[in-house]
Amino acid sequence: MDHSKYKQGFIHHRKPHEVKGIQYLDPIVSAIEKREVLRLYYLPFYEDKPYFNEVHPYLLKEHESRWYMVGLNAFKGKVRTYALDRIRDLQVAAGAEYIPPEFKTEEYFKYAIGIIAPEGTPPLIKLAVQKTQAQYLITRPWHDSQNIVEDTEEQVIFSFKVHPTYEFRSLVLSLGKDGNILEPASLREEMKKELAYMLKQY
Repeated sequence: MDHSKYKQGFIHHRKPHEVKGIQYLDPIVSAIEKREVLRLYYLPFYEDKPYFNEVHPYLLKEHESRWYMVGLNAFKGKVRTYALDRIRDLQVAAGAEYIPPEFKTEEYFKYAIGIIAPEGTPPLIKLAVQKTQAQYLITRPWHDSQNIVEDTEEQVIFSFKVHPTYEFRSLVLSLGKDGNILEPASLREEMKKELAYMLKQY
């Protein structure tokens, strides 16, 4: 089959950008399988210079063309998420004793949209979406927990069992006037405050 015709100007597609940090995928997978501690030279987004961390790697996750590693920060004693494209060097920390995860890795992101996974039980969120815009959510769900609670001529009410993280709130805000949080009341108030603050910027 001749594919040369697909080079014509009537087909547009976004050229995928370079995925950085993927050279660390194999070493991290190996460390998880062998239960090895990793010594990272890491540059967070909020720092000017990289620094060393010892991390007990637990799992890998891809999100929006970026790879992330979740692991226990040995210095802080807390589980942290590391963007692979912010790693400047990675080595096995010889002699360090590996601490296994205290949670089921396959369920770590169960109630999360994106890469932020808070602890605890998430609330049941109800979101009302104008009928036309609702079709986008129906055909491309935001999360596995997404369900339709009510479907009327004007709107569709969806429910989600997720943590209301920055990623989730950003998706809601992307709906503009066509979407609004109904429950819980605490999240509705947070969204109102955020919108009021945004309005002040204009």
